[in-house]
Amino acid sequence: MNRTKLQRLAVVCLAWLINFSVVLPMAATEKDTLRVLAIGNSFSQDAVEQNLHELGKSVGYTIIIGNMYIGGCSLERHVRNARNDAPAYVYCKINAEGEKTKTDSVSLARALVDEPWDYVSMQQASPLSGIYESYTAFLPELKDYVAQRTPEGAVLMLHQTWAYAAHSTHSGFKNYDSDQQQMYSSIVSAVKRAAQLVGISKIIPTGTAIQNARTSYIGDHMDRDGYHLDLQIGRYTAACTWLEALTGQNVIGMPYAPKGMNYDDREVAQTAAHAAILCSDDVTDLADLKQPARRANYDETLVPVYTLPDVLKLKNGEKVTTARQWMQKRRPELLELFAQEMFGKAPAHPRDMHFRLLSEDWSALGGLATRKEVNVYLTEDEKKYFTILMYIPNRRKGRVPLFFGLNFKGNHTINADPGISFPTPEKQAEFHWHQLPSRGVAAARWPIEMLIKHGYALATIYRGDIDPDFDDGFRNGVHPLSYEKGQRRPANDEWGTIAAWAWAMSCAMDYFQTDADVDASRVAVFGHSRHGKAALWAGAIDTRFAMIISNCSGCGGAALSRRAFGETVRAVNRQFTHWFCRNFWKYNDKEYLLPFDQHELIALLAPRPVYIASATEDHWADPKGEFLSGYMPRQYIICLGSRDWK
Repeated sequence: MNRTKLQRLAVVCLAWLINFSVVLPMAATEKDTLRVLAIGNSFSQDAVEQNLHELGKSVGYTIIIGNMYIGGCSLERHVRNARNDAPAYVYCKINAEGEKTKTDSVSLARALVDEPWDYVSMQQASPLSGIYESYTAFLPELKDYVAQRTPEGAVLMLHQTWAYAAHSTHSGFKNYDSDQQQMYSSIVSAVKRAAQLVGISKIIPTGTAIQNARTSYIGDHMDRDGYHLDLQIGRYTAACTWLEALTGQNVIGMPYAPKGMNYDDREVAQTAAHAAILCSDDVTDLADLKQPARRANYDETLVPVYTLPDVLKLKNGEKVTTARQWMQKRRPELLELFAQEMFGKAPAHPRDMHFRLLSEDWSALGGLATRKEVNVYLTEDEKKYFTILMYIPNRRKGRVPLFFGLNFKGNHTINADPGISFPTPEKQAEFHWHQLPSRGVAAARWPIEMLIKHGYALATIYRGDIDPDFDDGFRNGVHPLSYEKGQRRPANDEWGTIAAWAWAMSCAMDYFQTDADVDASRVAVFGHSRHGKAALWAGAIDTRFAMIISNCSGCGGAALSRRAFGETVRAVNRQFTHWFCRNFWKYNDKEYLLPFDQHELIALLAPRPVYIASATEDHWADPKGEFLSGYMPRQYIICLGSRDWK
């Protein structure tokens, strides 16, 4: 089969690539349990009774929360209640299922033995929170009281509360000359000294997180009455701070946010919390968040002036003039850059990877094709695997070329063929499907019979069988296979979901090379939208793919990032926090700092044929940027001379 014929068929295949529908995820699988008790007042109520349980659950933690609440309660009052065993508190408890109960007239002693608490926090009443002397007389006694009634190994903490709003009329504000910065600085100093006084090493810097957020476009609007936190962004910022303080897990990109919270506010809250954990004693000016994210630009006149990196210039400035230099020097440089800064580094194929033919039917599609289902096992114990569905023409002479792409809803949805297996109940639970998608529901987008009649085979994998297309904290897909001991999510330069899909497609290529019906030298990898991004990266990392087809892949796919047209780096990172590695977040609204652009991703596919398709009205995917991305490397590579490729 010549290249022209393969490219011509690619055009036909584009009609059935498009599939936007997704199945909404359920919550992440719970694995670890943390028990947290706050001894406080309305400020601890703001911090732990909303969002903390949900945040933990979204990334695999079960957080059981208790809050001992008396409005305005000071350390002195806590100590007097402890001495008298006074049943003076409202005890709010959030159980493992997230159900909240409130019990009146509870004593500290009773709450302390209600659970084997892992963490217990204490805090001063807000008017006194920045006055060190208010801690010295009572915190040591309260700390000893708590320590005697909690399990060995329980961590005692101090909660650093926040300064009032600048416009606050709270009477306690006068203790700080009604000056927000003075109050904040006093709280930081007093809490730090108090922790040293009683030997507490863990401080939850909620006050710093709130002050950080105030430097963003949110401004001094983190409260609801001048001192209590706003029920949306204020409480969410506090909960993010608590979660990272308790787990050590970077909260930037966390999948959970309160219903109705926009991406801008979520980004401020998460960034403010993370910055507070990194620097708990000083305000971090969120200069990059002074304004909400810019709206999508669809006006060519507003595209910024940009200069694309030179595809044929090595990092040392040397020019590439031959195909040999390209393959041996420049191509490896670009692969490393894209892996390090965008897609994330993926592990090698598993040593224990093996394949098994699950079913084979020679009479599929009315006798037109042979249907195969093959499991690719990634572990020796076969607990982690994905399933390839294949259709191969029965009228063939020898091995046949293959089109290979991911599907959106499940293998059984691409055709009404009753022989396609449904995912196992265990897999359905792993996918977090509310209900099983109907058989053949996406068949209109997969004209398999047409493909078979033209002499081509088809292979597909459900993308969720590899890694779910939602941010579950990287718990439910292939990522944990590469984790080091104690690791919970990929490092900043390690693979995101797009890279995981591409990696699995490369693993599938290992199987195709063993299949006697498939011409593994003529496998075309294709994809639409997010799958188009994955197809391009799969083609870049695995040169065994003979042709790459990308349809409307947009930012992170074929579109030039520097144009900032339609979907931008910040838009993709904020809306799909799991797609790319965390390093890519550095380029939100800073596309000009990227050490590469997408024309170099296309160049990585040379000298193989690449088909970049764009819907002219899909402005979000920037069709002009996609065209330019494909056009530019062509000019460079022509310079190398076609003979060099041989």
